[in-house]
Amino acid sequence: MVVEVGLVAALLDDQVPKEELATLVKAIRMLPGMRDLTDDDVNALLARAGDRTRKGDAWLCEVRRGLTLPTLRRVAFRLAALFCAWDGVIDDKEQGYLNWLAKTFEFSDEETASLFAEATGQIGTVSAHAEGADAHPDRPSDTP
Repeated sequence: MVVEVGLVAALLDDQVPKEELATLVKAIRMLPGMRDLTDDDVNALLARAGDRTRKGDAWLCEVRRGLTLPTLRRVAFRLAALFCAWDGVIDDKEQGYLNWLAKTFEFSDEETASLFAEATGQIGTVSAHAEGADAHPDRPSDTP
């Protein structure tokens, strides 16, 4: 699920440029247990992440319930931040997704900013308490 959280972020722009895909694959393979993934395995993960984005609120509830360990939440958020910021612009959908993750994972504003900076090398505006943090970017609410 950690990988899927990052992959969904990569797919929010509706396309994954080749350079981003190469970094995405490298990041996935750095995660424990993912080092030996084949290209076919990575493609399957991308397809599954695409399916997850179409599930909408149901998947968001799975993330809320499934990622309970603070360490995994931090890794998932950093991965999402990396791919939301990849093109140098955090659009409204990406901002909403990062805000939702920060709130769902119960990060303070300071921790959220620190994780964002670690992942991107940027000082960001992502906040667990920002306006719109209650809703996923494409949906009015994210009720589990």
